[in-house]
Amino acid sequence: MDEEGRPQRRTDDTSKFLRAWAWKREHRPDKVRFDKPYIHNMVQPCTTLTLKQSKFDAEGFASTVWDSSIVVAKYIERWNNRWAGKQCLDLSAGCGLVGIVLARLGADVVLTDLAPNLPLLRDNCKANVPQCNTGSATVQQHRWGQKLGALPGPFDVIIACDVMYVEEAIPALLESLVSLSQSSTEIYIAHGRNRQAEAKFLHMCAGSFRVTHLAGRDMDDVYQTVDVDVLKLCKV
Repeated sequence: MDEEGRPQRRTDDTSKFLRAWAWKREHRPDKVRFDKPYIHNMVQPCTTLTLKQSKFDAEGFASTVWDSSIVVAKYIERWNNRWAGKQCLDLSAGCGLVGIVLARLGADVVLTDLAPNLPLLRDNCKANVPQCNTGSATVQQHRWGQKLGALPGPFDVIIACDVMYVEEAIPALLESLVSLSQSSTEIYIAHGRNRQAEAKFLHMCAGSFRVTHLAGRDMDDVYQTVDVDVLKLCKV
């Protein structure tokens, strides 16, 4: 409170907001979000990732690095000793940030997306995961709920970012998650404001998965924000 009894904004809350605003991308112009490469600095290993993005094509397909994928990538980096040797799936990987970070930390990662995005995804993996790396990054086409036997599951870890945008797609998404996981699999689902299908997803998870929200104390101190949720799913 100030001298006149009015509440004062906490300095730490203001600082956290400003630090988040510095890295958040969804408020930025299309030139930054789709045309220019996204630059991601990893601390351990100390390296810089450069990821191509793509603007909307004639078929309405685009690929950008979402805030949710940055939050998850930095969560993975914070717990960097947990992933080496794990078999991981980056489901609907987009530009591939999360899967590439996992590979650079020693995981063997399969990154999937629809056919129009695969050239971009392959280019980003080739540019950012050197052949001498202890982990690996493999790109495969996958449409949720289809040809599940083509993927080398079950996986130890499954990540999916910004997949809550269409309610009609939730049954197929859950079919992929159920088929490609086992009781020990850790599944992380992250999304920002684009979450129209979240309620249906949580309802349909009942009976198949136990769902918890990752707490802020578990996340990177800077790379977290109130409009990005990270869910952790485990089979029941």
